[in-house]
Amino acid sequence: MFTSAQENYNTLIFKGNQQFDQKNYESASSKFMEAAKLNDRDFAAHYNLGNALYKSGKFEEAKAEFEKAEKLSTTIPDKKAALYNLGNAYMQKNDSKKAAELYKQALKQDPYNETIRKNYEIAMLKEKEKQQQKDQKNNSGGGGGKDQNKDQNQGNEKGNTPKQEQGNGQQNKGSGTGKDPNQNQPNNNNQMPKDLENSIMNRVENKERETAKRILNKNSYSMPQSNEKDW
Repeated sequence: MFTSAQENYNTLIFKGNQQFDQKNYESASSKFMEAAKLNDRDFAAHYNLGNALYKSGKFEEAKAEFEKAEKLSTTIPDKKAALYNLGNAYMQKNDSKKAAELYKQALKQDPYNETIRKNYEIAMLKEKEKQQQKDQKNNSGGGGGKDQNKDQNQGNEKGNTPKQEQGNGQQNKGSGTGKDPNQNQPNNNNQMPKDLENSIMNRVENKERETAKRILNKNSYSMPQSNEKDW
């Protein structure tokens, strides 16, 4: 009985990934939901369901699934992947403060991941911009920041699309490695002048040089192959 249920679970995960590969995100979500009903305590169903929901634009539902996946993760790469993708979902909801917290947690799992570090820097910059807008609004007695927030929402719809972090092992696909969606991150062209972006990248490079000095102390856990791209 248990063996049969496990086979059904793996089959649903596999079929869900097939649908995901074909960009049939609603169908993929359905398969992953069925899998979660069979085994609600496994990382794979919730993580992959979060991916499919995200691609369907259901960011709140995706957040809930990534939160479950993070709690169920049993490896460092899977925990990092869930935290990172959860941070991306919060960025889509324009909650850069929470996203920055999650990126920071993901970096603790993988301190040498340059993409996560850059996304953390950008989330922090967005928070700084929001605070500046609030300060300007308070100083001027109104206005300030409304149009820019509107541009950010438009950016969420257009979005550059770095791909999600990829976890390890069977968790992400019934037959082996996982398939992850392209995350629709906010378009920062309107909010981030080129000189600020260059400044961020310079800080990233400086931090990488600092951490490189401690590279010999790096933990020996295996790293996932990531499909993600920078902003």
